[in-house]
Amino acid sequence: MPTNRRPPSSKVPAYRRRSGHTQALVTLTDAATKKRRDFWLGEFGTTESRERYHRLVAAWIANGRRFPSVEFERTTAHPEHRITVVEVIREYWRWAQTYYRPKHAQALNGALTLLRQFYGRTPVGEFGPQKLRLLREEMIRGAEPSRKPWSRKYINAQVQRLRHMFKWAASRELVPASVHQSLATLEPLRRGRTTARETDRVLPVTQPMIDAVIPHLSRPVQALVQLQLLTGARPGELLAMRPCDIEFDKAEGLWLYRPEQHKNAFRERERLIFLGPQAQPIVKEFLNDRATNGFLFSPKDSVTEHHALRRERRMTATSCGNRPGTNRQTAPRIGPGDRYTTGSYNRAVQYGCDRAFPPPFELAKRRGETVKQWRKRLVTEYKWDDLCAWRRAHRFHVNQLRHTAATLLRHEFGLEVAQLVLGHASANITDAVYAERDHGKVIDVMRRIG
Repeated sequence: MPTNRRPPSSKVPAYRRRSGHTQALVTLTDAATKKRRDFWLGEFGTTESRERYHRLVAAWIANGRRFPSVEFERTTAHPEHRITVVEVIREYWRWAQTYYRPKHAQALNGALTLLRQFYGRTPVGEFGPQKLRLLREEMIRGAEPSRKPWSRKYINAQVQRLRHMFKWAASRELVPASVHQSLATLEPLRRGRTTARETDRVLPVTQPMIDAVIPHLSRPVQALVQLQLLTGARPGELLAMRPCDIEFDKAEGLWLYRPEQHKNAFRERERLIFLGPQAQPIVKEFLNDRATNGFLFSPKDSVTEHHALRRERRMTATSCGNRPGTNRQTAPRIGPGDRYTTGSYNRAVQYGCDRAFPPPFELAKRRGETVKQWRKRLVTEYKWDDLCAWRRAHRFHVNQLRHTAATLLRHEFGLEVAQLVLGHASANITDAVYAERDHGKVIDVMRRIG
């Protein structure tokens, strides 16, 4: 039977007068916390109170039926109240969590945490370049052991993120625009003119190291490493690969992979990754038992492979001890995910590096020793720094594989081809960051004319 009643989710709270008072109010419910709160609107029946009611409800609906922004709360009960930095942080973080990618949001959280710790209760109008400079000095100094000093480039990026927060707040009329304009006058840190530490240049991985590590990786991680070297793709682009994202062009003999999400998607740039004759067999191996929208490279495959390998190496007869699968939980609280993340993929590669290049006996974990005991022993013997140095020399991270592919492409086919394969809008990025120059050509020329 048809009805004109609206669903409960579309109901709008009523404008009403408080019993025994002349003031108007509206009661809103937060959709996430289910808490209710009264918002005073002013004298009941006046035009100003009704206008404020409509603005308040509109802001509540636009915010996903969450409590309205701090601007409304500030003008509700205390018009003379000055908004503080922590209130701006709260509103900005609520917006940024759904707007930015997880990696950017994680870095932003570190900057906002430091800002809240030092200037949370400061009125936002009093936060100027001098306070931002003092906060930047704290980033340079660090706070042992909880927070290590940040690098110069990372500090500049964090300061820029804080500036953007005040720009965002000014665009929503939470703070005066002059606050952001004054913060923009703070110059960035320059190399050689600051005590902030510098980061080492990201270098490509040598082929002998890659060859030594690959046998110690699981089948999905091996495929990811090989595909990065063949395509020059970013780790996150390959980790999101699904059968529905691949176009099979039989005429050209190439497969075309279009990532649904990638680094420059917000700039409306298209990312194309070409899979040639060497990359196609690697991908084809994972296409057979995958759903159309399922991720090709899954930690579940690595766990299955690990269990099968342990069964092959089992020395106890199957009639004795635990039978395969009998000692596993039917519904474990934590299990392997459907796809690798950039962090889990990088950790898998580092574990392979540790197996391929075990540390010396005095630095290695001994039989019967727990991880906690092992670390305590190295710290007591002042050898923990030696272990860290060993790992830096015998480990590589997955982003270096993209640099390796870029360098090989530049040496063999030139800078323009490397730029197109890597998906850079400008060859300057490829030249300055990714592809190492071929100094061998310079050496040959200088031997002749130098």
